[in-house]
Amino acid sequence: MRPRKRELTPEEAEKRTRILYWWLLVVIFFEYARPAAYFAPLRILPLNSLLPLSLLMVTFFARGLRPWTKIFEDSLTKWLFIYVGAVFLSMMWASVQMYAFNIFKTVLGYLFIFIMIARIVTTRQRLYGVFGTLIVAHLFLIVMNPAIVLNPAERNYIVGGTFLGDGNDFALSLCILLGLSVQLANAAESKRKKIFYWGVLGILVLAVIGTQSRGGTLGMAAVFGYLWWRSPRKGLGVLAIGIAVVGILLYAPDVYFERMRTIVNPQQESSAEGRLQAWRAGINMALDNALGVGAGNFPHAFPKYRSATAPVRWMTAHSMYFLILGELGFLGLLLLLRLVFGNALANAKLRERIAQEQIDPAQRDASIRLLNNTNASVAGFAVAGAFLSVAYYPHVFVLGALLLCARSMVAESAGLSLATAKARLPARRRALAHEGEARPVQSFSSSRRAASR
Repeated sequence: MRPRKRELTPEEAEKRTRILYWWLLVVIFFEYARPAAYFAPLRILPLNSLLPLSLLMVTFFARGLRPWTKIFEDSLTKWLFIYVGAVFLSMMWASVQMYAFNIFKTVLGYLFIFIMIARIVTTRQRLYGVFGTLIVAHLFLIVMNPAIVLNPAERNYIVGGTFLGDGNDFALSLCILLGLSVQLANAAESKRKKIFYWGVLGILVLAVIGTQSRGGTLGMAAVFGYLWWRSPRKGLGVLAIGIAVVGILLYAPDVYFERMRTIVNPQQESSAEGRLQAWRAGINMALDNALGVGAGNFPHAFPKYRSATAPVRWMTAHSMYFLILGELGFLGLLLLLRLVFGNALANAKLRERIAQEQIDPAQRDASIRLLNNTNASVAGFAVAGAFLSVAYYPHVFVLGALLLCARSMVAESAGLSLATAKARLPARRRALAHEGEARPVQSFSSSRRAASR
């Protein structure tokens, strides 16, 4: 009989997996920033494939990472796998199976990123490191495409940005970062770091305005509206929002406000009217095909399901909700809603549970802020995503992984289990969790060892 391996201490786990954490940050940066588009030597090797796939292989077998049982304690994990499975199954009835297969390969790669984040990000320091890397990747794109901020009177595109190349897509991704930036500013230990992160937040806001994206603007409003709603200091929040509005009025060009006016009257602008036509086509696809027309097949099916007044050209859905409705049907839409709003609801339920726990007030407040700020990012994604076909982008997977990690850490620190929302961990394990929260390193192996005693 093989002897059982000794459980790693928190220090051993952190030291043993540190290189995997930095490796993960590089993978995330390459996925979002695509530096090879700007630096030719990076194109010699397919780093955007080699880096994540090699890390994935190591992640499956490395010790000291978040156990699979912990990952699947969060019910949202299984729904993410089911979502990818639905994309795969849609190849069976898709009109053009190659389109569905290409989408499946894309989302499978993003599922791998979800697994890597869920396994490797085991401490708040690592969670904040991922937040920072996502922000740095977007700042890199802004630096390489400065017209986004310096010339807001014109609509500019991100060179080599792949899924972030369009200004609308870039604005949506920035909306997700707003809540993460607020969290980094709140968690910063020094005044200098707080000022830095609030300054970064300001740059991200200017970049959203610079894209002239209506969906991005609504998503940004949703982020700050949610943060104000959850803030215990609403008067200060009103003052901060007022200052931001004044800044936007001074910075934004006239063309930005002209585009915003079309939100309430879409008939004034052709692209806004085109979205409504695409949404109607998505509904028609689902009514005619309960399981949808197949992943990636919305543009191909659009001519058949468009209304008489719609453009003849092919058109995508311009909404992740109507895209999934048309391509994966009503069940697919329920899956997407479960992943987006289910994550927000899981955060809210855990927040209410934490508020009732008899734990250190500072720790409780920090946990509630983390859940609220990450929920603000979900709000930005949910609202901005209503106007963009981003259902197969990495956002669902990356944001889902970050929220899973945040909930796991918050629950562990309070002695709760995500498997059952009301379950309490043994007192000995709860004490270890509180001790781990106070230390810079938090290991799940110590929790398992305590529970087995």
